Amino acid sequence: MKKPLALFMGFVLLAFCLVLGSNFAQEMYLEENRACNHLEKGEVDEAILLLKRKLRRYPNNFDCHLYLGLAYYLQGDFETSMKTLNKVEFETERLGKAKATLQAGKRMDEFSTEDAYLAQSGGLVFTKGRRGVMKFALGMLYRKKENFNNASTRFSEALKYKYPEIEARKQLLVVHCRLKEYKKARKQFDKIIKAGEISDELRFLEGFVGNYLKDEAKAIENFSKTSEVFPEAKRNLATVYYNQGKYDKSLVIWESILEEQPEDRGALLSAARAHFHVGQKEKAQEYFDKMRLTMKVEKYSPKKLPLILVDFYQEVQFDFQCKVSD
Repeated sequence: MKKPLALFMGFVLLAFCLVLGSNFAQEMYLEENRACNHLEKGEVDEAILLLKRKLRRYPNNFDCHLYLGLAYYLQGDFETSMKTLNKVEFETERLGKAKATLQAGKRMDEFSTEDAYLAQSGGLVFTKGRRGVMKFALGMLYRKKENFNNASTRFSEALKYKYPEIEARKQLLVVHCRLKEYKKARKQFDKIIKAGEISDELRFLEGFVGNYLKDEAKAIENFSKTSEVFPEAKRNLATVYYNQGKYDKSLVIWESILEEQPEDRGALLSAARAHFHVGQKEKAQEYFDKMRLTMKVEKYSPKKLPLILVDFYQEVQFDFQCKVSD
């Protein structure tokens, strides 16, 4: 009789310890959670104050470093933000290797005692959700530096860690366009539409991608729909017609732009090229002279012109992942 009772009491004690440990862990993370809530409200200075105070006591708290990096981002200090978040990425990946080594029952010789302790302490060290926001923020920082390959990698990793799908895929869509990876961009667009999102920005990008995937009809459709919203859509529409050899249609659009903006050099140049291709060389030369271009019209009027890509989604609202959950 005593043995079952002792076993039962052991289970009760274990459960109590687990609950106590969980409450203690939650208590330990109150400061960074409070700092995270400040960031959600735009109270950046308050968040930084809390985080720096906590880091004086726990300098290896990766959650604090993460939110400090995000705070610097919100302040516009992108260099310090990248430096901070790169350190978080490196350290947490090193910790992940230590945890995998520990779980596999292998020797921990290459890791410090602190690594082993942090690896044992579980999800509260750095959750998957917070790893996702770290990757997304790094993606935005690399995008700002026009390092689109690294941006693409980080946005893809953010998706892996369940960062909000539509936001990550929008960034991937733009980055793939920057890298001229139009088939990959098309896949991202399709997944965004499947998730229920549609906007003028997405229509514009669908037109841009469609043009380079030889779907000029889709390009014309979407640039026509968004031409009153984005001036670049109207210009792209004229460019698509020009690239198709429909110079008369292209010319009508360029001339309409010049009616409103007579000194627009881009419109003047494109209109001149279209005039040349419809056989109006004198009119084309007139526009060239107005821009003081000394090159001959024939040499400055290619058959194909590039489209304009608008850099959408530069400003984002982070999903800060304030709740401590794996």
